Amino acid sequence: MHKGAIGNAIVLALAAPGVAHAQRAAENPVASAEDAFGTNVGLESIGIYTEADTRGFSPLKAGNVRLDGVYIDTVQTVPGRLRESSAIRVGFSAAEYPFHAPTGIVDHRMRPFPVETGFSLALNRVAYGGHIIETDLRLPIIADHLSLTGGATKAHTRQGDGGGNNTRGVTIRPIIRFAGVEIAPFIHRGSYRDIYFHPLVVVASGDLPRQAPNRRFIAQRWADGRQRNNATGVVVKAAIGDSLSLRGGLFFVEGDRVRNFTEIFSIVGGPPVASGMANARYRLIADPTQDLQSTSGEVQLAWRFATGRWQHRVIAGYRGRDRLTESGGSDRRDFGVIAFGTENPRPEQPYVFTDPNAGRVRQTALTLGYLGRLDGLGSINLGLQKARYRGSFRDGISGRTSLSRADPWLYNAVVTVDLDRSFSLYAGAESGLEDSGAAPENASNRNEQLPATSAKQIEGGMRWRFPGGQLVVNAFQITKPYFSFDAGGADPLLFTQLGQVRHRGVETSLSGRFGRRFSVVAGALLMKPRVSGGGRPIATPSLYSRIDANYRTDIFGGLTPTASFSYVGKRAVRTDLLVPGYATVDLGLRQQFKIGKTPASFRALLLNAFDARTWKVVAANTLYPEERRRMTASLTMDF
Repeated sequence: MHKGAIGNAIVLALAAPGVAHAQRAAENPVASAEDAFGTNVGLESIGIYTEADTRGFSPLKAGNVRLDGVYIDTVQTVPGRLRESSAIRVGFSAAEYPFHAPTGIVDHRMRPFPVETGFSLALNRVAYGGHIIETDLRLPIIADHLSLTGGATKAHTRQGDGGGNNTRGVTIRPIIRFAGVEIAPFIHRGSYRDIYFHPLVVVASGDLPRQAPNRRFIAQRWADGRQRNNATGVVVKAAIGDSLSLRGGLFFVEGDRVRNFTEIFSIVGGPPVASGMANARYRLIADPTQDLQSTSGEVQLAWRFATGRWQHRVIAGYRGRDRLTESGGSDRRDFGVIAFGTENPRPEQPYVFTDPNAGRVRQTALTLGYLGRLDGLGSINLGLQKARYRGSFRDGISGRTSLSRADPWLYNAVVTVDLDRSFSLYAGAESGLEDSGAAPENASNRNEQLPATSAKQIEGGMRWRFPGGQLVVNAFQITKPYFSFDAGGADPLLFTQLGQVRHRGVETSLSGRFGRRFSVVAGALLMKPRVSGGGRPIATPSLYSRIDANYRTDIFGGLTPTASFSYVGKRAVRTDLLVPGYATVDLGLRQQFKIGKTPASFRALLLNAFDARTWKVVAANTLYPEERRRMTASLTMDF
């Protein structure tokens, strides 16, 4: 880590007033996770699901993100200084969540009203010589009425292919409380600079190529991107009498691409131009400045009442968004056939851009829901939404505009039954109008916002709670439109809807503490994904499993070895080519201690300890190397 960066961070830490109880230093996702379906605390993530991949789909791309229970259309991930933790809600964890969605919910929890003044500093040495410095402030100004939270991040991250980026971010969030009302506005200003994305490898025929040597940078040094990551918003919670409450929020987020490059290596046949390396046609695509921003929000009015042993909650609300996505206008360069995996520096030339395309989505929904619970028997969760979707796309060159619209009724219904204090069952069905993400970087309509589509899910499961933990087994089936390259069409690089996809699977979760020392979070997904016609969807494995375990010893008063094991099954690159399954092991240590009176923790982690090598499939025919063995270390202090 740079000496100047460390010095500046320590000066900030020493300047923080007061002394606080432990906050960041005590973070441990294995100890805090409710299940193995995805938990994020700080820089650590555990579980089988993430916001980018849940039951084979992305709830982030689908638009299923909540911030303190309020709908937000975020164009990038929620800033880390704003949220305390994140969890993926599926199955039982979503059974009493109002208006949940077919592909799961990303549930971000913001940092609470602070009780004591405090300041946390985290110094993280990350892979390949990178660093991340995080600061968090907790400042109660008027007890129970006014406080200030927030923080800053400075990061320099690197990738196994030599890429990476530099990140800066500052978040300020005051919290105001009075007469049963809490108002929490926030502002985040962030930027990504010197962005070097993964170079993409396209394999339209033949076998998987040999990977380039680790840490060899095969892209152009001048092709460094820049993006904005800004967010402004407010969350309001209010108690209106004894039985009525209000929750709502309004947000504006932007992830504008100020400068953006994509480098593509398309493997081709013919005699090799270099010994042992495949031939590749090397192309670079440069983009003009492209706006990506959204205004969104939601308001919910909840009425709580009881009739005998029944607890009832009726929720009425409204949510909406207005998103702008610019794409296209790019300048494309063809550098000819080269030996893949070798360095090929080229001079930077002036760019010739055209006007970008503009995609606009306006979507609203009136919502009405009922949640009832009878202790000892179970619960019921019913929801109905009347959605309105209007989309437009204007071609930047021709000026032609195309329109799309939908006005569906959407529903969710879940019933849980408590057989006794230990065993519960649930069954549910949901429909949704979900986003489909954006076209991949190597598509002719790259970065274009894909249309919102109808998704449906049926599911059911069993939960066994035992002293110290729980076991969950769920089954599900999700159907939604399938998007890929239109190989048989007039434009084979057009990324568009091609039929339907169905994910039918079983997921399991075991989480808990066994004895005084051993904690484990273990999960697995066994799935049969199929595209209409019987094909296998691109990039979706049939098997994924992960185990995260901690064992607390008496060494140094609590030194805790940690271990993680994960296995990813075969994934299709195209219909006749699969990436083999692979396993990784992560080994680490965690130690809490004090520096004087200051609570602190140290975390060391060896990721991919046995240096497994594989490819990450990002779209049809398109991949890049997964990360290899690397080391991270973190020191966190609570002042």
